[in-house]
Parts: sequence; C-alpha cells; structure tokens
Amino acid sequence: LCEAEGLWFHIDGAYGAVARLLPELADQFAGLERADSLGMDPHKWMYVPVECGLVLVRDKAAMQDCFSLVPAYLRDDRLLPWFAEFGPQQTRAFRALKLWLALKQIGLSGYRELISRDIALARTLRQKIQARADFELVTAGPLSVTCFRYAPAGLTDPAAIESLNHDLLARVQAAGEVYLTHTMIKGEAVLRASIVNFRTEEADLDFLLDHLAAAGQACLADQA
Repeated sequence: LCEAEGLWFHIDGAYGAVARLLPELADQFAGLERADSLGMDPHKWMYVPVECGLVLVRDKAAMQDCFSLVPAYLRDDRLLPWFAEFGPQQTRAFRALKLWLALKQIGLSGYRELISRDIALARTLRQKIQARADFELVTAGPLSVTCFRYAPAGLTDPAAIESLNHDLLARVQAAGEVYLTHTMIKGEAVLRASIVNFRTEEADLDFLLDHLAAAGQACLADQA
C-alpha cells in the first residue's frame, strides 16, 4: 500500500525487531526488509544500558531534506556525516559507543544465543503459569513477552480480577523484588512480563509467580 501510494513505510521495532536475527523466526518478520526506516531501542533487547535508540534509514538524503537546516556558523563540509542533519538534536552524548562495544563483545552468534535463551525462558514461564491454578495465561507469542493474570480460585467477576491485578502490580512494584508492567488486551488489564535480561534464570520465574501469588493474597486480605 505504501509503495502504491508513495507513502513512507516506517516500522517501530523498538523491542522485537532484533529477533529477526534468529533464522527460525524469519517468517515472522516478512516485509521488514521493505521498510523505508526502522526504529529500534538497543537498551531493550540488545543488552545495552539505558538509554540507546537508533533508526536505520534506506535513503539518508530524505532525512537530510527533512531535518537539515544548517546556519553558516555550524556549516561543516567534512566528508564524514554530520548527524545533526538527520534529526532535530544538535549536541548529543556519544551513545553509539556503548552499542558498538556490545556489538563487538557479543557478536551475531552471541545475540542469537542470548535472544533464543530469553525466548526459551518465556516459554518456560508460560508452562509454569498454565501448571498453576491461580494464574491465567492470556497470550503466548513467539518472542519473550508473556501476558497473564492472577486469578485465584473462587474469584470469577472480571471487574474484581482486574482490580486485584491492578492492586497486586502496584504492591510488587513498590516492593522492588520483581519488575512487571501492565497492558490491555481485548479490553482486559493483564500483567506483562518481558524477559530481556541475560542474567534471568529459571529460578527467577518461580520466584516471580510465588511473589505475585503472595502479593495477590495480601491484596485480598486487605479487601476483606
């Protein structure tokens, strides 16, 4: 459609685009190569310290036409690109260094191994969720994000389950032992676990579910 209408085709690959490195997931990313630009956040799944974002552009001249407004006192005719011409920011930190170091240290094979491991851990987390009576698996995608809910036996009212999950998430975030976020899926609030840390172990998954269950029971006790 973009090609037919002459539109710019941008892909927001902030978290997941790097999984294209895995040959077994190539089909999931069909069409990625047709983008005019691709945005990514290496601090999400490339194990780079916050913050580090990048954009890959097929035609750099289009970016220069959009952003380049160089007054005489800043003009520089060096052969090297001046990145202030590719976005609104002028002075900037040397964020590229930490990404370059990570790429050199980890390499293609290393990234494939680490990302595959994160996905395998997410798959294990889903199995653990399904094996427990007090949790409900909501999504099971191909990457390392899992969405689920705490739904203890006897609690069937959707509004009550949503309220409970909202309260327990606030409780565990305040405790600082585990770090989850939330999202909405088909109008329902769910817990969202994203495994993007190469130090995560299977034991952490058990701790996560036990900690959430304990927090959920504490919330129910507060409501009683």
